[in-house]
Amino acid sequence: MHICIASWRAISTGRPEVSGYDFLAGIRVVELAQLGPSSLGGYLADMGAEVVKIEGHDGEPLRHSSSPAVGAPDGPSFLHLRWNRGKKSIGLDLKTDDGRTLFRRLAAQADVVIEGMRAGVLQRLGLGYDALRADNPRLVFCSLSGLGLTGPYHSLGSHGPSFDAFGALSSLNPYALEAREREGRNPVGMHAMGLYAAVGVLSAVVRAQRSGIGAQIEVSGAESAAHWLPEGVNVELNPDLLHERPGFANGAGKMAGWSRLCAYQTQDGSKVFFQGLSPKFWKRFCTAIGREDLLARNEGDTAATDDAIHRELTAIFATRPRAAWMQLFTEHDVPGGPANTRAELARDPHFVARGNVYETEHPGIGTVRLTGTPVKTSGQTFAPAAAPAQFQHSDEVLRDWLGLDAQAAQPYRDSGALLG
Repeated sequence: MHICIASWRAISTGRPEVSGYDFLAGIRVVELAQLGPSSLGGYLADMGAEVVKIEGHDGEPLRHSSSPAVGAPDGPSFLHLRWNRGKKSIGLDLKTDDGRTLFRRLAAQADVVIEGMRAGVLQRLGLGYDALRADNPRLVFCSLSGLGLTGPYHSLGSHGPSFDAFGALSSLNPYALEAREREGRNPVGMHAMGLYAAVGVLSAVVRAQRSGIGAQIEVSGAESAAHWLPEGVNVELNPDLLHERPGFANGAGKMAGWSRLCAYQTQDGSKVFFQGLSPKFWKRFCTAIGREDLLARNEGDTAATDDAIHRELTAIFATRPRAAWMQLFTEHDVPGGPANTRAELARDPHFVARGNVYETEHPGIGTVRLTGTPVKTSGQTFAPAAAPAQFQHSDEVLRDWLGLDAQAAQPYRDSGALLG
């Protein structure tokens, strides 16, 4: 019911069409965030929320972080094009009284405020949760930081790769590695923090719409990394309760049957990921290729058996190109799929057919093809607006949110509070 109310609010105020999907149409978000924490507002914008990004004099460093640059050597980053797409940018100097006044007025109109800087920045500016909820009791305030609001490390600065080091996912900074060593080593915590925060924020928004009661939420990148693995530190917390599961591992300490859940190179140099682990699928595969003799070889699931089956399957998969194996998997209902490189994924027929790539016109670049979202819905096409230029929407946001026309906004611009 409350999402319908939000959608009605968007229609009744005559706002333009939402970016991305329309699930969060009418939900207003004020974001003060940089780098990885910007992903939270990005996920909300993808679902149709109106996300206003507050930028100071230095702007959003994500615009020109990471390589390659897009369109030109000084062009934007893909991270900016993804995590800031669909947002509106307004310039405020929060070190000024007028800048803080405008921020507080915007927060009073918002459903969500995102603090994506070092934890406690808004509190030190007199714009923390307690101050903002005095004007807006239903406000959901989310602090998204590296190390959280409390604890012995909370005052330390941090960077994305350090989250994984804290969370026991990696003791290495992947960006200190050679490029060939770094391939595939994307930091987990930096990417997971926005997803965890989105779950918390949307849950709190649902409650706020039902009850009128807001919430303060905090998510840290370091803890997002620590909670990422399903077992992870739980093993260390319960040393006296642990038992090896009978039959789960073979004599070499690997998972029993690993050779039937493994990637294999095909005749054309590509790879498939074979998933014939369960007996019924293993039987279907062996029958389909005329090698029923292999069925007797997996009795016992010993290390020697797995090694022998791996040698056989290595030779078998090398006899046909990947497309032929994909056809066999499909026709005989055998679990299997491509083990793609990035280049192969970009043209993978399943990936492309499911609308994972969209085109957008970006000022100064032209047409850009970008990955969209894994969230799919019937009846809607994912089509987010381009990531904003710095301060691009200052006048628009003040007009639509606060009813300030150019003349009414001029004193804020004269005082230096309003940038752009």
